[in-house]
Amino acid sequence: MASDKKTPSTSALEWIAAGLGLLAILFVGAVIGREALTAEATQLPVLEVRATRIVPNATGFVVEFEVINQASGTAAAVEVEGQLGAETSSATLDYVAGNANTKGGLFFRQDPRGQKLELRALGFQTP
Repeated sequence: MASDKKTPSTSALEWIAAGLGLLAILFVGAVIGREALTAEATQLPVLEVRATRIVPNATGFVVEFEVINQASGTAAAVEVEGQLGAETSSATLDYVAGNANTKGGLFFRQDPRGQKLELRALGFQTP
């Protein structure tokens, strides 16, 4: 004999939840699609280097700096150079995201306070 079991029907609450889930997925897909179609061409990074703090250490001084990327383009392997009179120091930052900042430090033997310290980004790679 065949069994006479009834299959339970789907409740209205389940249909509402499924409909809301479908709407959420469609909305997210539309937003991602719109961003992909209307995104501007990749911008080059615009890097500004600022000294934030000077700290004495056992071998001289550390100039802490911040690299600020003012554009949406990402920069990798950012070379930063600091010049203090005849003394030069450099550092490489792995990554500076678009519209973000990254910190680092440069070592000097002389005290940079009261002297002309020049900081600049020398170059970068596009990731």
